[in-house]
Amino acid sequence: EASPLAAEPAALPVTGVTLAVSMVRPRALERLCADAHGRDAFWRETLHDRSLAAWLAPLRPTLLYVGSEFCERLLPEPAQLARTLTDAADAGLSVGLLTPVASPETLRALDPLCALLPPGAAVVVNDWGVARRLRERHPLLQPVAGRILCRMLKDPRLGNPQYAPPVNHGLDSPWLRRMLDRLGIARVEMDLPLFASADSFAAVPLPLGVHLPFAFVAKGRMCRTAGLAREGAERFAPRPFCHHECLAIAAHTERAREGAADAWETVHIGNTIFCRHAQASLAALAAAVACGQVARLIVPGE
Repeated sequence: EASPLAAEPAALPVTGVTLAVSMVRPRALERLCADAHGRDAFWRETLHDRSLAAWLAPLRPTLLYVGSEFCERLLPEPAQLARTLTDAADAGLSVGLLTPVASPETLRALDPLCALLPPGAAVVVNDWGVARRLRERHPLLQPVAGRILCRMLKDPRLGNPQYAPPVNHGLDSPWLRRMLDRLGIARVEMDLPLFASADSFAAVPLPLGVHLPFAFVAKGRMCRTAGLAREGAERFAPRPFCHHECLAIAAHTERAREGAADAWETVHIGNTIFCRHAQASLAALAAAVACGQVARLIVPGE
């Protein structure tokens, strides 16, 4: 198994930070919310990394994210969300909703979902139109600026930090801050940068959530996985007939040219390419958590 956290950073305290777990199809909540030993086993099975599992195990999750930042077809149906709210409450978890870049159909689908959420529930927005709609129609919910709105260099082909510009998350921009204020956004999220350092998490004026151990590299509307069973032009349709194949099938990606291995492991899931963080970046995150620069960790639970 990989070991992305070096011995010294892994020993840093993981206190003063909350843990959110994201799932499209919530399951095994009782294991996720068990004691530290049970959580360690859960994270080992889910993330396939002993060191990272041991680092996360002391944290009992407080928030369950459902839905998707990358595909509108992975949003829950209202009945499914209602069941999740009940199951999460039994496990002592609050529920937040992940939302993608939105089409008009997605905006209409979000209204009944938002109506089910309790006041103060987090809704992660990755589309300014969704943020405005929440402000106008669901003002009691708490919009959170999602990682797709945070523009950073995320090219896993980069192998040396000297070829990459300094991390520039842009979250300290006064113009962006005005936009966030107008929309009632009081929290922001970002991916862990490829070449993370102590400065990567500085100058963020709002409570910050960081995703690990995967970062999204690029996304589109064409789903490679759903198109596997199609032929002709339909295989590349932006809205293919979907059976949620992406929840069970992933493709590890690599370049065919000899000697051109990417510095970060990459995986293609549905319409999105992700990369897995390297040891140095996760060690920098551990140090930032110990220094109180990060308010929330967001980890996939499936």
